Amino acid sequence: MHPIKRYPGAIEIIIAGTVMSLLGLLGLYIAPLYFLTMLLLPMPLVYLILRRDLYHGLLAVILTMIMLFISFTSIRPVGLLVLQFAPLGILIGLMLKNKVTVDKSMAVLFFWALTIAGLNLMFSFFIGGAGISQVTDEFRATMEQTSQLYSQNGLIDEADKEQYLALTRQMIELVQTFLPGSVAVWNIMMTMFTYFIARHLMRSLGLCESTNYYFTQWRLPWYSIWLIITGLALTLGGDELSWQLMEVTGKNILYIAAFIFFVLGMAVIAHYIQIWGVSKIVKFIVLFAMLLYLPFTAMMVLTIGVIDPLINFRRLPNNDDNKNKGG
Repeated sequence: MHPIKRYPGAIEIIIAGTVMSLLGLLGLYIAPLYFLTMLLLPMPLVYLILRRDLYHGLLAVILTMIMLFISFTSIRPVGLLVLQFAPLGILIGLMLKNKVTVDKSMAVLFFWALTIAGLNLMFSFFIGGAGISQVTDEFRATMEQTSQLYSQNGLIDEADKEQYLALTRQMIELVQTFLPGSVAVWNIMMTMFTYFIARHLMRSLGLCESTNYYFTQWRLPWYSIWLIITGLALTLGGDELSWQLMEVTGKNILYIAAFIFFVLGMAVIAHYIQIWGVSKIVKFIVLFAMLLYLPFTAMMVLTIGVIDPLINFRRLPNNDDNKNKGG
């Protein structure tokens, strides 16, 4: 008997490892495609775990790492790439295989996204030798060169140049403060997109059984409001005690919370627009009016998202696990 026939999963391991290696190299060599490849990289791993088991998935990851280390000259980007997609693919594969509900899966992936964001920052700043100060220094130098170029060409006078530099300083302060939160929000978005793409693809291939999950039915438990309370407490406490680390931590928690509750508010509004018994033209006019008053709309959506876990605007059942079964 041919050795391959004794290990029926060997071909699938080789194919999955090769596909992940090619996608990884595509993302490493072509920067604009990096985020697209990050969405697709976990898919072969999820497929292998559902088709076979975790052991086969781990072998595919090891094979992928070997191929990437051989093909790419720098170890650091490869390590960061594998850290981002391999654990995520394993998590998603195991949750789909064990039919974990969507709400529980999203909760697990949310905390994983925060963890990987922290690891990315540590990897980039401490191991990679970069830092927030280095990022802001490069940004400041670029903006100063731009203002100098505008001034030499007569596009701005001295007063405008001072205003431009003042705006630059404000932007640098925002970057220094909210960079960790921005990385976390981006990781949350990428993680959730990856999960739902994997869920849809695996269901299409018949590898997992799951019912449709509607965005308008998404909700948060009442205790999620503690995210805002914690952020406010740390922000005010850091300001009172003149402890910058505490204050920045609180502001970043509020930044992440604002994103989450804004999305929740969008789910509530989408629910009512969906069940509203009027013509599509009227709905379009309402949406257009909301876009015209975007600052007010954004504040309204955020407020609805913050209140919904306490009031339950949509009157959703408290325990909807039975409704949203499937990984």
